[in-house]
Amino acid sequence: MTAKKRALIGVSLTLVALMLYLWGHLDGRGGSAPQLLAESFAAESSPKFSPVEARDRDFYAPNSEDLGPDEMRLIACGTGMPTARPKQAASCWLLELGNGDKFLFDLGTGSAERIAAMQIPYNYLDKVFLSHLHTDHFGDLDALFVGGALAGR
Repeated sequence: MTAKKRALIGVSLTLVALMLYLWGHLDGRGGSAPQLLAESFAAESSPKFSPVEARDRDFYAPNSEDLGPDEMRLIACGTGMPTARPKQAASCWLLELGNGDKFLFDLGTGSAERIAAMQIPYNYLDKVFLSHLHTDHFGDLDALFVGGALAGR
């Protein structure tokens, strides 16, 4: 038997085995393949967020309710000192407007953790203002940049 025939037989057997496998397992739990694909896509697609509606969270935080069109909310994400302190982030203020705009004023060291804990999608954090170039005011800018890239921003 030549090498060409062996390769042809091997490919044929592989295709037959693949077809038998797919035939037996195509519909999974008794559904159909398109239905399973739709379920899989729905499970893997990112959820839809609104910039002004409250999100379901694992906890309740004061002032996390929906904003009206003429309202605004100021959140202190960090109020700490220039030197790093445990459990206290440096300067960071998040201003949310009822029209969905979100403004970050400063992004001091440790504040990216606070922003991530609030579960705000990075897509909405596109207006960042730095008061000056001290690390207690821009120390976590790199974390916002990398976190945004990882989150698809």
